[in-house]
Amino acid sequence: MGDILDEVTALVRCKECAWYKNCVTPVQVSAEDIAQFRVAIQGTNLPEQTRSELDQIMESLASISQEMILQSCPIFTQRLKENPKLAQRIKEMMQNWGKEKEPDS
Repeated sequence: MGDILDEVTALVRCKECAWYKNCVTPVQVSAEDIAQFRVAIQGTNLPEQTRSELDQIMESLASISQEMILQSCPIFTQRLKENPKLAQRIKEMMQNWGKEKEPDS
């Protein structure tokens, strides 16, 4: 019975979720996010060189993250963790993206 309740709860949460129809989105790191990081590290007792290095690392991470990291809704993440077959199907879909289906003979 618990499994049924868990599934119903997930379905209801999914329909009411703020992420609805946007289960996965690229991470967006804005100039404001970087500015907030700079303000945060300026309040530390780190040497200037270390702060400069951290700033460069943050800019690099921001650039890389937008190409490589996705944010996902908690329900989507939970379903992927609980269902390896779902993750495999998504992987196969991505690997076959753009390939035309052969017509049935």
